[in-house]
Amino acid sequence: MKHEYYDKVDKERFSKEKLYIHENRNSLERCPYCAGSIKDRKVAVYRGLIRALYDVYRWCGVNRRHEFKTREIKHLLGKNEYNRFGDLVRFGGIVYKPKEDGESEKALFGINMARAKEFFAGKRDIPLQIVLDQISGEILSEVRGYVGDFPELSSFIGKNGLYDHEKPVQINLL
Repeated sequence: MKHEYYDKVDKERFSKEKLYIHENRNSLERCPYCAGSIKDRKVAVYRGLIRALYDVYRWCGVNRRHEFKTREIKHLLGKNEYNRFGDLVRFGGIVYKPKEDGESEKALFGINMARAKEFFAGKRDIPLQIVLDQISGEILSEVRGYVGDFPELSSFIGKNGLYDHEKPVQINLL
C-alpha cells in the first residue's frame, strides 16, 4: 500500500517535470537528466541528397524493386548522403521505412516510385526544410519546394530525360 502512494507521487512529479522540459526545451537547450540536445532542430535537404535520391530512384527502377538496404545502394551515395539518407523519410513521403509487425528494420528503406516520379517531373512538392521537435519527433514547420528549386538536377533531367520506372528496361546484349 505504501508503495502505491509513492509511485503515484513520483509519476505526477515526473509528468510535471516532463511537461516543463518540453515547453521550455529551446531555452533549456539541454536535457537536465542526460545533457542531450533538446532544442528544436532545422533539417534541410540539399542538392547532393536530392541528386542521390534520383540515382537511387533510377537504381530501384532498373532493378525492379522499391525496397532496399543501404549497403545495396552505398555505391550511389557520397559520405554525407549515406549518413543523411534516413532524413529523407521526413521529406514528402518519397522515402519510407518498411514496417513488419509494427517494427522497422535497421538500414531498410523503400521508395514510393509514383511519388518520386511526380517529384522529379516537377508535379509534386516536398519539404525542403523542416523544424523538428527533438523530444517528440514532431515536425513543427516546413518550407516546401519543387525539383526546379535544384537547377543542377533540373538541367540534368532536362538533358538526359526523366527516368520512367514504368517503362520496360531494354538491355542490348550485342
